[in-house]
Amino acid sequence: MWYLVAFLGSYILGSLPFGYIVGRIKGYNLREEGSGNIGATNVMRVVGKKEGILVFILDLLKGFIPVIYFSLVSPVIGIVAVLGAVLGHVTTPFLGFRGGKGIATGFGGVLALMPVPALCSFGIWGVLILITRRVSIGSLGGALALPLLYFFLTDSVSIPVLILAILLPVGIFITHRSNIKRLIRGEEPSLF
Repeated sequence: MWYLVAFLGSYILGSLPFGYIVGRIKGYNLREEGSGNIGATNVMRVVGKKEGILVFILDLLKGFIPVIYFSLVSPVIGIVAVLGAVLGHVTTPFLGFRGGKGIATGFGGVLALMPVPALCSFGIWGVLILITRRVSIGSLGGALALPLLYFFLTDSVSIPVLILAILLPVGIFITHRSNIKRLIRGEEPSLF
């Protein structure tokens, strides 16, 4: 029963399209502007820096809050909550099952489950953005580093958490297919 409650509760919270809502409040339809994505990066580009940071924090909390709560039941239930929150963000029913790319929500979830590897992954994300000025490169690099960081920085490796640390980057690469194609063609826009 806990598995179902954790997944559905996290999915519903994860599906709240904060980027779209903030955009609409400011008079923008993010589906039709910028990259067409509802995530923090597009909000920052189209609406503004403050709004983009707000959406990043709200999307992060969509992953962090349910995972912190359901992890108290068991770490495996926490993993189910991460998957539900990220899937809810990526496939929000409020926007025809087309949501964001799962970076901030996924980060919030792994921050709750494995704080040190998550913060190190976030550091890699930030450094790569500063070096390349491409959020997608930071996101892909930070995600790719997560399983290694978890494996090497954790005293007692949990196989279910390690599997999650491997599955999330796979999902991130899938949601970033269009970014990867633009990167290959040299057409990916820079953040600044």
